Amino acid sequence: MSYWVASDKIPVQQKSVSIPAENGTDYIAGQEIRIRIDPTLRLFNPEATFLTANVRITPPTYLLSNPLAQSGATPTKLQLDAETGFQSLCRSIRIHTTEGVLLEEITNYNTMVAMMYDYKTNDSLRNKRALTEGSTAYDSSARGTEGGTKSVCNTNKNNPYSKNQAGATINASWTADSFVDCKVCVPLHTGIMGNNRAFMNGLVGGIVITILLEDNNRIFRQVEGAMRYRRLNLNPQFLGKTNVATASIVNNGSFNEFFLKQNNSQHGEAQSCPFVVGERLGFQRLIGTSNANASIVAFNNASGVPVIKSIATAGAFTKVVLNSSVLIVGKGMDSNATDIIAYSRSVNDAPSYDATYKVSDVNLICQEVTTEGYEADMMAEMKQGGSVRYDFLSNTCYRYSQLASDRVANIRIPLNNARCKSILAIPTDATVYSGKAGINASNTYEIKHTVGTENPDFYLRSSRSGLEGISDHISNYQWLYDGRLQPSRAVPLTKLSTGDSIDAQHLIELDKALSQADITGHSFQRFNQNFVIGRALALGDAVYDGRNKDFSLQVNYNEVTAPTKNKLWCMYVYHLRSIVIAGNSVVVEV
Repeated sequence: MSYWVASDKIPVQQKSVSIPAENGTDYIAGQEIRIRIDPTLRLFNPEATFLTANVRITPPTYLLSNPLAQSGATPTKLQLDAETGFQSLCRSIRIHTTEGVLLEEITNYNTMVAMMYDYKTNDSLRNKRALTEGSTAYDSSARGTEGGTKSVCNTNKNNPYSKNQAGATINASWTADSFVDCKVCVPLHTGIMGNNRAFMNGLVGGIVITILLEDNNRIFRQVEGAMRYRRLNLNPQFLGKTNVATASIVNNGSFNEFFLKQNNSQHGEAQSCPFVVGERLGFQRLIGTSNANASIVAFNNASGVPVIKSIATAGAFTKVVLNSSVLIVGKGMDSNATDIIAYSRSVNDAPSYDATYKVSDVNLICQEVTTEGYEADMMAEMKQGGSVRYDFLSNTCYRYSQLASDRVANIRIPLNNARCKSILAIPTDATVYSGKAGINASNTYEIKHTVGTENPDFYLRSSRSGLEGISDHISNYQWLYDGRLQPSRAVPLTKLSTGDSIDAQHLIELDKALSQADITGHSFQRFNQNFVIGRALALGDAVYDGRNKDFSLQVNYNEVTAPTKNKLWCMYVYHLRSIVIAGNSVVVEV
């Protein structure tokens, strides 16, 4: 018996090559980033190729000279999307040869990645993305203690987009210089760039990757411990004028400093406070645990509004000092209130809040693969009339616009792919929000429709409009193709859309569709926050021929509560496509 076995394996060497963007050094919203991989780089490993860049947020001009003025922007902490980070900036990605042959194009790329990252996720993946992709993970030092849901967008001390202000007392004004460059290293989730087979860049004559950057009004987020309409139960709570719990402020009383309760990780460390110097504050007064819509504490405008002058560590408590005394009008902050919760008014009070971003120092770190004689053998066979076929799993996004008044929608999909795997349909909020409305989430889609003890967050509105799917009181859905309804009965969604429970059949169908799209469903925790309808068109390694088929999705909104938002359906059809290289021609088969 011999231990030596003949094989056709060849030695492979790999090295990193940095390729800079070819059309500039700095990029802003709406511009394109173009990266050309020259054909002299014959082979590269797409799966191990990453994009590196710096991202910096520029806030609107602050009213630091007169923060008590009733109009204008005042500071607050901002960041990119907590779940996707830099990926949220990529509206679309195109890959074509240097001769102009389109190999792959993914529109609404950031919506696709948001879906992928919400379902293909666990603690390890979230923490890794937080280290490399400009996202943020759950921060135990900013955890809530009042029974609300966990937030991944409440990193105060170590936020990658802003400085961590040191010292027992923070009295330096928050300015544009408080934001820093965030260095990212991200994979590109396209069919070609996500493939685990070496890409024959030399044979196709080189490729060009084009990334279109997203608009400013869709990508900024406020830390959730400072927001009113996301997770109010996560916010700091008012203790009193002193650190004695019984110290209250009666009707028409005034104060210019106050202490925070130790709830929600406010244990006397100034850096743990989600607010910044110069930020405007509001207070919500809750009467009883069952009513989160009790009267809001109002302030006399003649005395100004609560604007933070300093945040200090005061023993085991955090003390907030205001720029001037404020006079309470109406209800006081007294013992009749179960909780008095502080929140940021900086975005809400400003007539506009037009933050911007800049992407700089963009490079593609490409893993060049070198083989001995492999490409020469292929070229010899091609000269004898052969061809090279390169298969990869990609997707095509078909879009459909639906009005909120459409209670029944028959969404036809002009599907024309020969080797389909599955469809993932995401109904996103099509409302065009201003930068201000998108950040403060005051009028965005309500993920949780009840207010009070039934909703541990009190409010839970979407801060990712356009990126995540909304159920919006949907009743059921059913697919129609091959002349048959699939499945034979409509899939019910009433429990999901009302927030009462889950509809198991929908999750089973979604799990199969994700698996066929090569998206491992590690977590379904966000099934209601990022609503997706899935259909597996084949199982295992099989494919479905979608050409010349009348394909449609039928959705019904028959609940008593009417839908509230116009929708843009993004239908991602996952399919196998091939690049066929024969002679001097490159043909893409879809």
